[in-house]
Amino acid sequence: MSKIILLLYKKLKDMNFSFIKAIIWATLIFIGSSISGNSLNEIKFINIPGLDKIIHFTLYFVLTMFVLAGTDKWLGKIKFIFFFIIGLMCVSYGALIEYLQGTLFVARSMDIFDFIANSIGVIVGAILFSGLYKRKFWKRVL
Repeated sequence: MSKIILLLYKKLKDMNFSFIKAIIWATLIFIGSSISGNSLNEIKFINIPGLDKIIHFTLYFVLTMFVLAGTDKWLGKIKFIFFFIIGLMCVSYGALIEYLQGTLFVARSMDIFDFIANSIGVIVGAILFSGLYKRKFWKRVL
């Protein structure tokens, strides 16, 4: 019985440390998405067409990589269904954020193209992680 408890403790400890990056990243996405669009316009970016969509893609790409890395450290092996479920969860998080921008957040609006960029980031992140996962390369990167 004590071996089971120790093993469970180790798994939970690894999970907590591994998922902390994903939780922090998701929180940063939430905070960034809830900031008034007017205050974001005051920040001067280099004028690159589509920069907004590149940022959305990157945010959800990284989120997906962090969640998958945490899942692997927790479970020890990821089956295909987990890639699908985690991808669906990350896409749903992006949809929720876009919905909140359209309904709850002040001076923000829902944008279907932001949602598409988020979703593409999730899909590319899951596919890339899958390729890195097969080669165990991700452990050196994430």
